Amino acid sequence: MFHFECFKIQLLAFNISEDIFDIKGGHCIYQINCLSPYCVPNPKLIEADPFMFVKDDVLYLFYEHKLWKDPGVLNMVCTTDLRNWSRPITVLKEAYHLSFPWVFEEDGHIYMLPETGAGHEIRLYEATDSSLTKFKLVKVLMKESSDKKYVMHYADNCIYKKDGLYYLFTQVQYEDGINTLELYISNSLMGEYKPHPSSPIQRSQKLGRNAGSLLERDGKLFRFSQDCTVRYGDNVHVSEITAISPTTYTEQLIKENIIPTNVKFYINGGHQFNAVQFKDCWIVATDAKEYHKLIGHRFIDKLVYSIRPYKNTLLSVW
Repeated sequence: MFHFECFKIQLLAFNISEDIFDIKGGHCIYQINCLSPYCVPNPKLIEADPFMFVKDDVLYLFYEHKLWKDPGVLNMVCTTDLRNWSRPITVLKEAYHLSFPWVFEEDGHIYMLPETGAGHEIRLYEATDSSLTKFKLVKVLMKESSDKKYVMHYADNCIYKKDGLYYLFTQVQYEDGINTLELYISNSLMGEYKPHPSSPIQRSQKLGRNAGSLLERDGKLFRFSQDCTVRYGDNVHVSEITAISPTTYTEQLIKENIIPTNVKFYINGGHQFNAVQFKDCWIVATDAKEYHKLIGHRFIDKLVYSIRPYKNTLLSVW
C-alpha cells in the first residue's frame, strides 16, 4: 500500500548554555501537526521547513504549508511570550510549490529567500511592512542555466555574509541524481552571483542538501544537512565550516543523526534544524516525518478519473 510522506513541526526551548544539538534535552513549547488524512477532502499533509526570525521582541515562525492537492505555500505564526501564538497566515503564494522560507534582515530590510526551484529560479522577496504578513518579489538572483540538464533545481537556499561578501548555498541535482551543494559568491546581496572556486562543495546524498540556514555560535559556524541516503530527509547532520573566503571553503562533519528517532515524535526521522535566541534561551525548530495511507482519497481520485467525461456535470454537485 502506497504511503504519503507527511511532516509536522516541533519547537523546543533550551537554557542558554545547553547543547542545542541534543534535541532530546529540549522542552517542547509549540507543535504544528498534520491533520488526520482520513476524513478531510483535501487534507493538510505537510507542515515543514520551520524557520524563526526575531524582531522587536516578537518571535516569528515561517514554514511550508501544503495540502494534498495544492502546491506548498508559506505560512507564519508569531508570539511574544512563547505561550500565546497568533493564528497562521499565508505570507507568500506562487503558482508553483514553495518551501524552505529562510527570513533574514539586511540594512533595515527584512527578506525571505525561499526555495523556488519549481520555478527554475532563486528568488529574493522582501516584507512589505513591519507586520511580516506579506512578501513581494524584489530580485531574481539566479536562473536555470540552459547548458545544463537538471533533475532538481535550486533547493534549500541560504546566504552567509562575511567581510562584505555574500555566499549563496543552493542544492541541485543533475542527470546523475546526486545531491550537489553549490556555492556562489557576490559583492552585493542582489548579485551578480558567480560560482565559488570550491563549488560544488558537496556531492553526496548524505551531506549535499541543506537542512536549515547556517548558524553562528560560540565563535563557530555550522551548516546542517539532511540525510537522503536511504530516503528523503531521514535525519540531520551537523558540519562545522572551518574556512570560507573568496578562494577557499572547507567544512568538517562533527555530529551525525541529531534527530532522535528513539523519541516517538521523531520516530520516522526529520529534515530540518533552525535555532535562534529569544527570551534568554535558545529556541530550536525541527520537523518530523509521518506516513499515512490515503486509501479513501485514492479511491475517490480513481472514481473521478474513470468518469472524467462527465466531470463538468459532476462539479455542480461534488
